[in-house]
Amino acid sequence: MNKGEIRDRILEQVDWNPSQSDTFKQKVDRLINRAYQMLCLEAPLLFFEDRSRIITQPDVTETTALAYDRVSVVSDTYLLKRIYSQSATAPTPWKFDGTFDGRMIEVKQADGTVIRRRCREFYQTTETLDGAPAWAEYISLEHQWPNNTDVDMTYRIFTPEYFLPADIIELRSARLYSDTHYTLQVSTQAEMERFEYVDFQGNEVGRPTRMFRGPHHQIDAPTTKPVVATASPSGPGWIGPEPAGKFDFCYTYVWGKRPEDLKAPSGVLEPLWESSPSPVSPTIEITEEGLSTKSLTNEVIRLQLPNVDQILNFFDEESGGAVVTTTRKKLSGLKKRIYIRRYTQNSPPAEFQRVEPSDTFFLLAEVDGFITKYDIDGSDIPDYYRRLKDVHGYQSIRLWPMPDGAYDLDLRVLRRPQELTNDTDAPKIHEEAVDALIQKALVLFYELQGSSDLSQIAEARYQSLLMTLSKRYGNISAFRPSKRPARARRPTRDVRVTYKA
Repeated sequence: MNKGEIRDRILEQVDWNPSQSDTFKQKVDRLINRAYQMLCLEAPLLFFEDRSRIITQPDVTETTALAYDRVSVVSDTYLLKRIYSQSATAPTPWKFDGTFDGRMIEVKQADGTVIRRRCREFYQTTETLDGAPAWAEYISLEHQWPNNTDVDMTYRIFTPEYFLPADIIELRSARLYSDTHYTLQVSTQAEMERFEYVDFQGNEVGRPTRMFRGPHHQIDAPTTKPVVATASPSGPGWIGPEPAGKFDFCYTYVWGKRPEDLKAPSGVLEPLWESSPSPVSPTIEITEEGLSTKSLTNEVIRLQLPNVDQILNFFDEESGGAVVTTTRKKLSGLKKRIYIRRYTQNSPPAEFQRVEPSDTFFLLAEVDGFITKYDIDGSDIPDYYRRLKDVHGYQSIRLWPMPDGAYDLDLRVLRRPQELTNDTDAPKIHEEAVDALIQKALVLFYELQGSSDLSQIAEARYQSLLMTLSKRYGNISAFRPSKRPARARRPTRDVRVTYKA
């Protein structure tokens, strides 16, 4: 049963005329989604379990034998740098695809003082060293370095905790994907701290055997909606294959990337962290012309977005009325994800594939944080597998000992259900539990109408259904033998055993 059918059942129950205004239907839909979320908390046994994965990251340290595999602070104290000749032996490799962004770095100064910073972004460029081409590799930091004089420092790049996907509300087990299928033991934070198992310096490394709760992380959401308008670019306008129509947009901030093996089916790398979405833009429509040919409109949809790098002070500085170029420019680590929602489509040429209008936002593109203008010409196809998610931050887990390799952890989890946006969306619960969802929505509906008696009746029906469903889905039925087990009987005669000394 999908959302539209659930709404019809609710309206039948309250004896409303089935043909209602769009505003009223939207209100009932919001009540259904509220009841859906509450049902997940009150009766998680009605929801289907899911799987998730975490791939650990081993520590990365300098190569002791290579003197140039060290980091130094530059004049721009938001950056650490190492540089080496392109013809020299390659030092310990860093990754510049975003999978290292968000990790921690531990650096030891000349006097032995250890400083820790969170890495924003890893960046590689070409410079000159002693007149020869060299690789210059930078790490932008979340907080400034205390000076601009430290050079040739040893380092350790590590991951102290691993963040679960934002929609996981219960972690039920974690197992290593290996020959042994080892199950990790769950420990409390207090227990791990008491026995000094909280190890960030890599003193204990190996195959993880324990896990416990870590900190929570959240990115602040954008506060301004994207500005949308039609524009005439210098090149061709709307080129497809995505047909023109009526759309609106929103965007999020993202930081870091999860390992490549965890990317979406479309091939898009999942972010380590993502913010809640911005306010939604006004609706905009773009039309096609010359439908008998491939000649389309000469206009595109132009989005204006804020410069998040400048907001975070990773941009050029201004001093005495003059602009001073900074090395950290464009290295904030944050990017923007643009989401699109389609309302209508214009009739495309016959060879263009038709698409479905939807009430759901889908991922359209990801751009750097400093990009402020993005033209949409139909060449980017929305990612059907990547809906806009409701993000309230990310809970992490810590592992002990710290992983010494890329271990693959299979997690058995319960996810927070996604909002039912289209009438055809079906709740991810057992079919027999849909009536409980309807009764919970009726409780909220009657409360909204001020009918406390009817609300109490609906609540009683809801609790009765939960009791019945818990007997059905609370536990998997135990195996029952087909034969009656044997019964011990009293001996027919007195048997005595005599022991001799």
